[in-house]
Amino acid sequence: MQNITIIFKKSMKMSDLIDADYRLLLLLNRLNISLGFGEKNVDTVCKENNFDTDCFLFLANYQSNRSIVNIYETFKTLPLPPFLQYLKMSHSYFLEKRLPNIRRKLEKVFASEDQRLQGVVLNFFDNYMKEVQEHMVYEDEVVFPYVYTLINEVSDKKYSIDIFEERHNDIEGKMNDLKQILLKYVPGTTDQMLMINILMELYTSEEELEAHTFIEDSLVIPRVREIEKNKRNN
Repeated sequence: MQNITIIFKKSMKMSDLIDADYRLLLLLNRLNISLGFGEKNVDTVCKENNFDTDCFLFLANYQSNRSIVNIYETFKTLPLPPFLQYLKMSHSYFLEKRLPNIRRKLEKVFASEDQRLQGVVLNFFDNYMKEVQEHMVYEDEVVFPYVYTLINEVSDKKYSIDIFEERHNDIEGKMNDLKQILLKYVPGTTDQMLMINILMELYTSEEELEAHTFIEDSLVIPRVREIEKNKRNN
Protein backbone atom coordinates (compact mmCIF):
# COMPACT_ATOMS: atom_id res chain seq x y z
CA MET A 1 0.00 0.00 0.00
CA GLN A 2 1.33 3.42 -0.89
CA ASN A 3 2.11 5.94 1.83
CA ILE A 4 0.77 8.84 -0.25
CA THR A 5 -2.88 9.61 0.46
CA ILE A 6 -4.95 9.17 -2.69
CA ILE A 7 -8.45 10.54 -3.07
CA PHE A 8 -10.38 7.98 -5.10
CA LYS A 9 -12.50 9.34 -7.95
CA LYS A 10 -15.02 8.04 -10.48
CA SER A 11 -12.68 8.32 -13.44
CA MET A 12 -9.81 6.22 -12.04
CA LYS A 13 -9.48 2.59 -13.02
CA MET A 14 -10.84 0.15 -10.46
CA SER A 15 -7.57 -1.79 -10.73
CA ASP A 16 -5.65 1.38 -9.78
CA LEU A 17 -7.91 1.88 -6.77
CA ILE A 18 -7.11 -1.64 -5.54
CA ASP A 19 -3.43 -1.11 -6.31
CA ALA A 20 -3.48 1.99 -4.11
CA ASP A 21 -4.93 0.05 -1.18
CA TYR A 22 -5.28 -3.73 -1.48
CA ARG A 23 -7.51 -3.83 1.61
CA LEU A 24 -10.31 -2.48 -0.58
CA LEU A 25 -10.51 -5.96 -2.09
CA LEU A 26 -12.48 -6.76 1.06
CA LEU A 27 -14.91 -3.92 0.32
CA LEU A 28 -15.45 -5.30 -3.18
CA ASN A 29 -16.08 -8.73 -1.70
CA ARG A 30 -18.64 -7.35 0.75
CA LEU A 31 -20.49 -5.64 -2.11
CA ASN A 32 -20.31 -8.78 -4.30
CA ILE A 33 -18.27 -6.92 -6.92
CA SER A 34 -16.20 -9.55 -8.71
CA LEU A 35 -12.66 -9.22 -10.04
CA GLY A 36 -12.01 -9.21 -13.76
CA PHE A 37 -13.00 -5.59 -14.40
CA GLY A 38 -10.13 -5.08 -16.86
CA GLU A 39 -9.49 -1.42 -17.70
CA LYS A 40 -12.92 -0.20 -16.56
CA ASN A 41 -13.11 2.82 -14.31
CA VAL A 42 -14.78 2.96 -10.90
CA ASP A 43 -17.98 4.52 -12.22
CA THR A 44 -18.48 1.84 -14.87
CA VAL A 45 -17.82 -1.05 -12.48
CA CYS A 46 -20.22 0.37 -9.89
CA LYS A 47 -22.97 0.89 -12.45
CA GLU A 48 -22.53 -2.64 -13.81
CA ASN A 49 -22.94 -3.94 -10.25
CA ASN A 50 -25.93 -1.71 -9.42
CA PHE A 51 -24.22 0.16 -6.61
CA ASP A 52 -24.24 3.94 -6.34
CA THR A 53 -20.80 5.22 -7.40
CA ASP A 54 -20.72 8.21 -5.03
CA CYS A 55 -21.60 5.97 -2.09
CA PHE A 56 -18.91 3.48 -3.12
CA LEU A 57 -16.30 6.26 -3.28
CA PHE A 58 -17.42 7.50 0.13
CA LEU A 59 -16.91 4.01 1.59
CA ALA A 60 -13.60 3.48 -0.19
CA ASN A 61 -12.15 6.85 0.81
CA TYR A 62 -13.31 6.45 4.40
CA GLN A 63 -12.12 2.87 4.85
CA SER A 64 -8.81 3.42 3.09
CA ASN A 65 -7.51 6.65 4.53
CA ARG A 66 -10.30 8.57 6.30
CA SER A 67 -9.67 11.20 3.64
CA ILE A 68 -13.20 12.60 3.32
CA VAL A 69 -13.37 16.29 4.18
CA ASN A 70 -16.51 17.24 6.15
CA ILE A 71 -17.54 13.60 6.37
CA TYR A 72 -20.89 14.33 8.05
CA GLU A 73 -21.89 16.99 5.55
CA THR A 74 -20.81 14.79 2.65
CA PHE A 75 -22.87 11.89 3.96
CA LYS A 76 -25.99 14.07 4.10
CA THR A 77 -25.74 14.68 0.34
CA LEU A 78 -25.78 10.94 -0.49
CA PRO A 79 -28.77 8.59 -0.76
CA LEU A 80 -29.38 6.42 2.30
CA PRO A 81 -30.52 3.11 0.70
CA PRO A 82 -27.05 2.17 -0.70
CA PHE A 83 -25.62 2.41 2.82
CA LEU A 84 -28.39 0.17 4.15
CA GLN A 85 -27.52 -2.23 1.33
CA TYR A 86 -23.83 -2.02 2.30
CA LEU A 87 -24.59 -2.75 5.96
CA LYS A 88 -26.87 -5.69 5.13
CA MET A 89 -24.33 -7.18 2.70
CA SER A 90 -21.64 -6.67 5.33
CA HIS A 91 -23.70 -8.74 7.74
CA SER A 92 -23.80 -11.61 5.25
CA TYR A 93 -20.06 -11.22 4.72
CA PHE A 94 -19.26 -11.49 8.42
CA LEU A 95 -21.75 -14.24 9.26
CA GLU A 96 -21.24 -16.43 6.19
CA LYS A 97 -17.59 -15.84 5.26
CA ARG A 98 -15.31 -13.97 7.67
CA LEU A 99 -16.24 -15.48 11.04
CA PRO A 100 -16.71 -19.11 9.84
CA ASN A 101 -13.32 -18.87 8.11
CA ILE A 102 -11.65 -17.81 11.37
CA ARG A 103 -13.35 -20.64 13.24
CA ARG A 104 -12.14 -23.25 10.72
CA LYS A 105 -8.58 -22.06 11.28
CA LEU A 106 -8.99 -22.14 15.07
CA GLU A 107 -10.02 -25.80 14.77
CA LYS A 108 -6.73 -26.61 13.04
CA VAL A 109 -4.18 -24.48 14.85
CA PHE A 110 -3.89 -26.25 18.21
CA ALA A 111 -1.61 -29.24 18.83
CA SER A 112 -3.10 -32.46 20.23
CA GLU A 113 -1.77 -31.70 23.73
CA ASP A 114 -3.59 -28.34 23.73
CA GLN A 115 -7.12 -29.68 23.22
CA ARG A 116 -8.40 -28.26 26.51
CA LEU A 117 -7.25 -24.77 25.54
CA GLN A 118 -8.74 -25.25 22.09
CA GLY A 119 -12.10 -26.06 23.69
CA VAL A 120 -11.98 -22.86 25.75
CA VAL A 121 -11.07 -20.73 22.71
CA LEU A 122 -13.71 -22.30 20.46
CA ASN A 123 -16.38 -21.91 23.13
CA PHE A 124 -15.45 -18.24 23.52
CA PHE A 125 -15.57 -17.75 19.75
CA ASP A 126 -18.90 -19.60 19.36
CA ASN A 127 -20.48 -17.37 22.01
CA TYR A 128 -19.11 -14.34 20.20
CA MET A 129 -20.48 -15.55 16.86
CA LYS A 130 -23.90 -16.08 18.44
CA GLU A 131 -23.87 -12.54 19.82
CA VAL A 132 -22.84 -11.07 16.47
CA GLN A 133 -25.52 -13.09 14.68
CA GLU A 134 -28.26 -11.91 17.04
CA HIS A 135 -27.07 -8.32 16.63
CA MET A 136 -26.98 -8.42 12.83
CA VAL A 137 -30.14 -10.49 12.28
CA TYR A 138 -32.09 -8.02 14.44
CA GLU A 139 -30.87 -5.18 12.24
CA ASP A 140 -31.71 -7.07 9.04
CA GLU A 141 -35.19 -8.14 10.16
CA VAL A 142 -36.33 -5.18 12.29
CA VAL A 143 -34.22 -2.05 11.91
CA PHE A 144 -33.59 -1.90 8.17
CA PRO A 145 -37.20 -2.68 7.16
CA TYR A 146 -38.29 0.10 9.54
CA VAL A 147 -35.87 2.57 7.92
CA TYR A 148 -37.16 1.66 4.47
CA THR A 149 -40.71 2.41 5.62
CA LEU A 150 -39.53 5.85 6.74
CA ILE A 151 -37.83 6.50 3.42
CA ASN A 152 -41.04 5.40 1.65
CA GLU A 153 -43.03 7.74 3.91
CA VAL A 154 -44.88 4.99 5.77
CA SER A 155 -43.58 5.25 9.32
CA ASP A 156 -44.28 2.79 12.13
CA LYS A 157 -45.00 4.86 15.23
CA LYS A 158 -44.57 1.80 17.46
CA TYR A 159 -40.88 1.74 16.67
CA SER A 160 -38.10 4.32 16.57
CA ILE A 161 -34.37 4.28 15.99
CA ASP A 162 -33.89 5.09 19.69
CA ILE A 163 -35.16 1.60 20.55
CA PHE A 164 -32.43 0.13 18.37
CA GLU A 165 -29.75 2.39 19.84
CA GLU A 166 -30.70 1.42 23.40
CA ARG A 167 -30.16 -2.29 22.71
CA HIS A 168 -27.14 -1.77 20.45
CA ASN A 169 -24.19 -3.71 21.83
CA ASP A 170 -20.45 -3.56 21.27
CA ILE A 171 -19.44 -6.37 18.91
CA GLU A 172 -15.81 -5.31 18.54
CA GLY A 173 -14.80 -5.64 22.20
CA LYS A 174 -14.94 -9.43 22.42
CA MET A 175 -12.96 -9.82 19.22
CA ASN A 176 -10.20 -7.80 20.87
CA ASP A 177 -10.47 -10.06 23.95
CA LEU A 178 -9.94 -13.14 21.77
CA LYS A 179 -7.01 -11.49 20.04
CA GLN A 180 -5.37 -10.77 23.41
CA ILE A 181 -5.91 -14.37 24.60
CA LEU A 182 -4.22 -15.75 21.49
CA LEU A 183 -1.38 -13.23 21.64
CA LYS A 184 -0.56 -13.75 25.30
CA TYR A 185 -1.50 -17.28 26.31
CA VAL A 186 -1.39 -19.68 23.35
CA PRO A 187 1.67 -21.98 23.74
CA GLY A 188 4.46 -22.45 21.24
CA THR A 189 3.17 -25.92 20.40
CA THR A 190 0.57 -24.35 18.09
CA ASP A 191 1.17 -23.94 14.35
CA GLN A 192 2.84 -20.52 14.55
CA MET A 193 2.30 -19.49 10.92
CA LEU A 194 -1.36 -20.43 11.07
CA MET A 195 -1.73 -18.60 14.38
CA ILE A 196 -0.17 -15.48 12.84
CA ASN A 197 -2.61 -15.83 9.95
CA ILE A 198 -5.52 -16.02 12.42
CA LEU A 199 -4.29 -12.98 14.32
CA MET A 200 -3.87 -11.00 11.09
CA GLU A 201 -7.44 -11.90 10.19
CA LEU A 202 -8.66 -10.83 13.63
CA TYR A 203 -6.87 -7.47 13.35
CA THR A 204 -8.36 -6.92 9.89
CA SER A 205 -11.83 -7.95 11.07
CA GLU A 206 -11.56 -5.54 13.98
CA GLU A 207 -10.75 -2.68 11.58
CA GLU A 208 -13.64 -3.67 9.32
CA LEU A 209 -16.08 -3.80 12.22
CA GLU A 210 -14.89 -0.41 13.50
CA ALA A 211 -15.59 1.14 10.08
CA HIS A 212 -18.93 -0.70 9.91
CA THR A 213 -19.93 0.54 13.37
CA PHE A 214 -18.90 4.12 12.64
CA ILE A 215 -21.03 4.23 9.48
CA GLU A 216 -23.96 2.64 11.34
CA ASP A 217 -23.79 4.56 14.63
CA SER A 218 -22.33 7.92 13.65
CA LEU A 219 -23.84 8.39 10.19
CA VAL A 220 -26.90 6.20 9.51
CA ILE A 221 -28.61 6.39 12.92
CA PRO A 222 -28.43 10.23 13.17
CA ARG A 223 -29.71 10.45 9.59
CA VAL A 224 -32.66 8.19 10.44
CA ARG A 225 -33.37 10.21 13.57
CA GLU A 226 -33.48 13.35 11.44
CA ILE A 227 -35.99 11.70 9.08
CA GLU A 228 -38.15 10.72 12.07
CA LYS A 229 -38.01 14.28 13.38
CA ASN A 230 -39.05 15.74 10.03
CA LYS A 231 -42.00 13.34 9.79
CA ARG A 232 -43.17 14.25 13.28
CA ASN A 233 -42.95 17.96 12.46
CA ASN A 234 -44.95 17.44 9.29
